[in-house]
Amino acid sequence: MADAPVTRHPPARPSRPTRWAVAGVLCVVLALTVGWSLIDGALDDDEPVRDNTELVLGPGDDTLVLRVVGGGWQLSKAGSDSGSGLSLSRDGVDFVASYVAVPVTTTADAGELWPGLRRIQSAVDSDIVLGAPTRATSAGGAPGATGTLRRGGRAGRAAVWVSPGQDYAVEITVLAEPDADPDALADGLAQAREVAFPGGVL
Repeated sequence: MADAPVTRHPPARPSRPTRWAVAGVLCVVLALTVGWSLIDGALDDDEPVRDNTELVLGPGDDTLVLRVVGGGWQLSKAGSDSGSGLSLSRDGVDFVASYVAVPVTTTADAGELWPGLRRIQSAVDSDIVLGAPTRATSAGGAPGATGTLRRGGRAGRAAVWVSPGQDYAVEITVLAEPDADPDALADGLAQAREVAFPGGVL
């Protein structure tokens, strides 16, 4: 994810300490409130991604591979970080893949991670509707689950795929606007299954 720009101010004049202090506080509040929105709006950060491109997600050795399905996808550089998440879009369809670490004292399967996915989506929009999970297997052989997802007037599906050691996973959401390209949605749903952990083959 792109770093927020750093603004360096000259030292405040001794005769106006209060004015500079107030200005500094206002700058901090403004940055926290709208900083990322302004950055995303100001930067043309979309990077085209070709069909069949394999994107790597995850920190250190806890990685997985996601294969892109179809042409026309754009990777948001400001909204993506190879260690934590990938954000792609195409013709009214948003595709987000997020790395999930499982505490070392526990292991988890997709069914146990589903309530966590619901909480995350609810934090974004309290009106989300996440359907019950259905057991599934990714194209790379990873166990997981999928279910319907509705949020903010958009509809699609969510998926959770778990690593062989059950110590990390990936959560994926595919959401389409009402007027989204049907082909883009179909490719996005197929793309949500194109996941492989170390040892798996796509």
